[in-house]
Amino acid sequence: MGYLDTLAMAPETRCVKRFVLIVFMAVNLQAGQNAAPSSHLVFDDNFPGDILINEVRVPKAGEAMYTYYETLGWRGRAAGYAGIQAHPKAHNYIFSIWDHKAHTAPIRAVHRGPGTLTEKFGGEGTGLKSWNFTLGWQVDTWYTLISRAWAVGDHTYYGFWSRSGKTGRWTHLVTMDVATKQAFFEGGTDAFIEDWLETGKQARTTHLRGGWKRRLNGKWHAFGRARYSVNYWDLEPGKRSYNYKTNWNGGVAKDVTGEYYFMTAGGKATKPTAKNPSQHAVKRTATKPKYAPLKIKSAKAHWQKNTLIVEWENDPTTMPQFVYKVIYDGTEMVKATGRVPHMRRVALSIKRPSRANVYVSCEDLLGNWSNVVVVKLAGGR
Repeated sequence: MGYLDTLAMAPETRCVKRFVLIVFMAVNLQAGQNAAPSSHLVFDDNFPGDILINEVRVPKAGEAMYTYYETLGWRGRAAGYAGIQAHPKAHNYIFSIWDHKAHTAPIRAVHRGPGTLTEKFGGEGTGLKSWNFTLGWQVDTWYTLISRAWAVGDHTYYGFWSRSGKTGRWTHLVTMDVATKQAFFEGGTDAFIEDWLETGKQARTTHLRGGWKRRLNGKWHAFGRARYSVNYWDLEPGKRSYNYKTNWNGGVAKDVTGEYYFMTAGGKATKPTAKNPSQHAVKRTATKPKYAPLKIKSAKAHWQKNTLIVEWENDPTTMPQFVYKVIYDGTEMVKATGRVPHMRRVALSIKRPSRANVYVSCEDLLGNWSNVVVVKLAGGR
C-alpha cells in the first residue's frame, strides 16, 4: 500500500496505521540497544614478546549465554586473541589470528588437538579461527591459557594451550603457521567481555589473574597494572548498549585465592564503582611463572628393519612440551631434535643396529628441561 492509498483512508484508520508504525519503530529501536556493555582490561606491556599467559575464571553468577570471555589479545603482524565462550552448543575455547598484508600465504593449522576445528573467518577482518567444544570449562574454576610464538624458517608458529585448575591437566589445542618472519606478540595485551547477542539483562563476569609476558630477551613481565574501560560509544542513544549504559563495573577484588582483576557487564543490579576509564593494580612479587616443569612419564623403542621407532609419554599435569631431543648411543650416535610441541614419536635411521642406550628428554614451554628417560636396547634387531 502506497502513500496516496494511505491518504485516501478514513482519518481514524490513518491514526491506527500511524500508531502501529510508531510502536514498530520503537520496538526496533529498543531491540538494537540491549547488549551488555563491552568492557576491556589492557595490561602494562608495551613491548614485543614470545609467550603470553593469563588465568581466567567465570563465577557461577557471572555466566551468561552468548558471552565471549576473551583472556589474551595481542597486536602485531599476527594479531589475534584467545579465550572461552558461553555458547549454546557448549562451553568453547577460541584461538584466532587475523590476516595481515605482510603474510605471504594463508594462515594454516599444523596441529589440531582432540576436538579442535579450524575454519576461515570474515566480518571483522579475515583470518583463521579455531574452536573446541569438546574440552569444556566449568564455572568457579581457574583456567590457565598460554600462547607461544616461535620462528620456523621464514614463518612464525603460534601454539595455544589450556590448563584446568580443577584437574591440573594441560591440553594443546592448536598450532597455527603464519607466513611472515618474527611476528611476535605486540602489547598491550588485553582481555574483554563481549555480549554478541544482546542479552544485557543478564550480568556476565570475568576474573583474571597470574598474567605474564616474556620479553624477547627471555625476561618475564608480570601484569601488575591494567587500564579498565567500557566502550563509551556504545552507551549513546540508539547504540547497542544504551539500555544498560550504567550497568558495568571493573577493578580489583580479592578472595581466598588472592587478588584478581574483574569485569562485570549487564544486569540491572550492576553499578559502577570505578570510573570509565580507570587504572588498577594487583601486587605481584614473583619474578617468573611457577608451574610444575615438564616430566616424561615413560619411553619405549622398537625396531622396524634399520629404523628405530622411539615413543614417549609426558605427564599431562606438568608444563607442556616445546622441544624434543632423542639420542641413540650405540656403535654410532644418532640424534633427532625439533621444536614440535605435539611430537611424541620419532624414527631414527640406524646403519648398524647394536646394543645401545636411547636418551629421551624435552624442553617445556617455559624453557625448563625435563628428566632424561633411558631406554636400553639389546644387540641387533
